[in-house]
Amino acid sequence: MGKQAVYDIEIETSVDPERLLAAATDFSERRPDLWPTITRKRYRVFSIGDHTAEAEEGTTPVHHRYKYVWTNHGVVRATTVHATVMNTGSIWELRVRPREGGGSNVHIHVEMGFKGLAKSIGPLVMRLNGGGAETYRKWFMKTLAVLDAEVRAPRPAERDLNSGRD
Repeated sequence: MGKQAVYDIEIETSVDPERLLAAATDFSERRPDLWPTITRKRYRVFSIGDHTAEAEEGTTPVHHRYKYVWTNHGVVRATTVHATVMNTGSIWELRVRPREGGGSNVHIHVEMGFKGLAKSIGPLVMRLNGGGAETYRKWFMKTLAVLDAEVRAPRPAERDLNSGRD
């Protein structure tokens, strides 16, 4: 499979574990909204099971087909089935735990390797973005921003049931 890079990222967030895990396992048409690094053009679901899904995600020209597996204990794991720049078998794993006082402690574990021309270009792009762990952190922070904004957005006022009556 080639040389694998390993990254471990720790993040604390005010987003509740249930909300994070719901977003990680949401394979509806809404997924590209929740995960801004996925474009609608490159999003396609192949299968969904009780605790599994297979989907193509990414952008053009970088996209991946992942096999997702998740538990009831806050773990979501994606294994690369096919990708334009990553080795088959590359993984990313999300572990979400409640944080004291609210929110979540998040651990992201990545084992990935580049293939083809990306073997030389990929590590350079990662370095220019602050390194592999920082690149994954930045991508995940985009999703946290979406989830945080949804929680903080004001809810539409309830309709006055008496309005419009004579």
